[in-house]
Amino acid sequence: MQIIEGKNYFTLSEIAEKLNCSYLMVQRYVYKGRLEAIKIKGRVYVTEDSYKALLTPTPYQTDPKRKPRTTKK
Repeated sequence: MQIIEGKNYFTLSEIAEKLNCSYLMVQRYVYKGRLEAIKIKGRVYVTEDSYKALLTPTPYQTDPKRKPRTTKK
């Protein structure tokens, strides 16, 4: 863990170890925007707040554009 400007940051390897997943999966989370990351001198760091937000459960929401399913009789 690195402290940069008063905030805690983790490397992708540390996040992968904490989540018990692969390094590549963490890279995908960053690419898709599920984890907020910054790049400093060629190294990618994930904020501690972003990591905690990933672990926080969110309520299920349906897509408002989706039409409800109809049953055939």
